[in-house]
Amino acid sequence: MEAPPGQQHAQATTAGARLTREQRRANTRERLLGAARSVFARSGFHGASVEEIASEAGFSTGALYSNFDGKEDLFLVLMEREIAEHAREIEDAVRQQASISERATGGARQWMTMIEREPELLLLFMEFWAYGVRDPDVRPKVAERFAQMRQVLTRLIADGVREFDLELALPAEQMAVAIDALADGIARQKLADPQAVPDELMGRVLALLFSAATRPATGTDRRSGA
Repeated sequence: MEAPPGQQHAQATTAGARLTREQRRANTRERLLGAARSVFARSGFHGASVEEIASEAGFSTGALYSNFDGKEDLFLVLMEREIAEHAREIEDAVRQQASISERATGGARQWMTMIEREPELLLLFMEFWAYGVRDPDVRPKVAERFAQMRQVLTRLIADGVREFDLELALPAEQMAVAIDALADGIARQKLADPQAVPDELMGRVLALLFSAATRPATGTDRRSGA
């Protein structure tokens, strides 16, 4: 049964107000995350304060605490979002390539571009990693965020092996761990001594790694879709 016109108007007004509150809350969170990104990059995790972040976003600290549990929670949310964005960029760069070797070099090229584009963000992640591994309560939360990239790498490796009819000498998950560790190490070396690390180095190493770790799939693997 259709509601009377007056009731319909009241329902629409209430729904509109609820949507507006949700939109305002989403906008507040986005502004706080944007401010946090700038402040953390500028001051580091330890040097940043909730007061500075809230002020840069144009809010009181009350607005920050109504959306996040505190500085640590705010950084974890920011970290999750940034890693997801970087993972999408790498995935896009990888999937455009026509061979497993070219996929390796394409992903590496994108990683080196990100190091050059946002060195302060990578330094911030390293700082937070050091902070997290010292605190047993924080460590699982940090590990969960860093696992995001390994999960993407695992999927890309498994997809590439299947699409190019190859098999791996070790599990895709372990390959992803090795590649993630290589990427972190290359980033540290590049930031410390840019001249010592050619931009193409990581791509060349990854291409060699995949060449050594893959072989044509056997007939059994082809039939099973492995």
